[in-house]
Amino acid sequence: MTNWKPVEIIVNQRVKDDAVTKHVLDACSDVPVKYVNDGIPNTIVAASETHKGVKGILDNVMAGKKILYIAPADSNVVDVFKMPDDRMMCPDFDRLKLASNGCFYACDWCYLKLTFRATRPFITIRAEYDKIKQRLTRRIKAAGKPVIFNSGELADSLALDHLTRAGREFIPWFGQSGNGYLYMLTKSDNVDDILDLPHNGHTIATWSMNNAAVSRKYEIGAPPFRRRLAAAKKVQGAGYPLRIRLDPIVPFDGWKEAYADTIREIFSEVSPERVTLGTLRFEEGFYNMRNSEKSLFTTGPDLPAMMEDMEPMFPPKMFPGSKRPKVGKYSFTEERRTDIFRFALDEIRRYSDCRVALCKESAAVWKNVGMDLSQCSCVCQLDYADMLMR
Repeated sequence: MTNWKPVEIIVNQRVKDDAVTKHVLDACSDVPVKYVNDGIPNTIVAASETHKGVKGILDNVMAGKKILYIAPADSNVVDVFKMPDDRMMCPDFDRLKLASNGCFYACDWCYLKLTFRATRPFITIRAEYDKIKQRLTRRIKAAGKPVIFNSGELADSLALDHLTRAGREFIPWFGQSGNGYLYMLTKSDNVDDILDLPHNGHTIATWSMNNAAVSRKYEIGAPPFRRRLAAAKKVQGAGYPLRIRLDPIVPFDGWKEAYADTIREIFSEVSPERVTLGTLRFEEGFYNMRNSEKSLFTTGPDLPAMMEDMEPMFPPKMFPGSKRPKVGKYSFTEERRTDIFRFALDEIRRYSDCRVALCKESAAVWKNVGMDLSQCSCVCQLDYADMLMR
């Protein structure tokens, strides 16, 4: 298990006496602590010793992975995510932002590097669990039907659990919530503290997996593939519903043989009820930085070189509030993406008839792969989502 500690902790004065803060500070008694009066990013950066003298986007991003900011539970800690580009097939989902701004891993393709790290270069965790539960309760009542809350879109759901104890606090709560479900997405093997919890099937654990060699090279700081798989096996053994996200599939030389082995290994150890597939895709700003001095890539020339074969997934389009047409994400051609997904789906079908979905893909690729958009069963969804209704 990876027991990470920050090199610096910054606490909002509003939560200095909160139980979460006290536990973090007790667990990190040798880590310097500073206090701030507000959560404005510039205030937090100015208070940080770690950021002093740091210049450049990448250095700023990496420095931020060492800093933990303990924040109050603001009004947006529970919200609904809607994909801003309706050409990209992604169902709406409820979010529970127990942590945000990423994690201490340094995965080369993490979109949060550009989305948040440039302006919020620190890891945020939220205290005031009672307030968060109140907001969850209001949302569940308003929904009037079962609703699942994604805690892993803006951060790893388990990587910080040894500090936050969020699992011990929220997993039993969701187990007794009636219509509430918790979705945890992780690369972590930080699972021992949740194995004995009364989850009642209301917490769905999902592991982000990749080929072992790809993980070693590009998912720096994250537990390697086989440690993740062992953790997933433990959690499924504890009765949690288990799902797998195989994303991004990286089409390097020999990728088919490599990912065939990866899929075989996964299904030899666990039985996921769902799998979501994805491949490399980058926001336009991230893509345009691939060869610049400000590049956010840390592991050499391979990915930027691979990105030369990419193109916009969609033609330019004007979006509300934008000053110029935007193309959205860059990825490989539809033909190549279709080949990647067909291959992965065929390999999965050797071992399982589990539900399979594609992550943030075009309707054309869904159709080419032979998958039904009206029956989207992404790992982040409680049941099916009808993408034809968008």
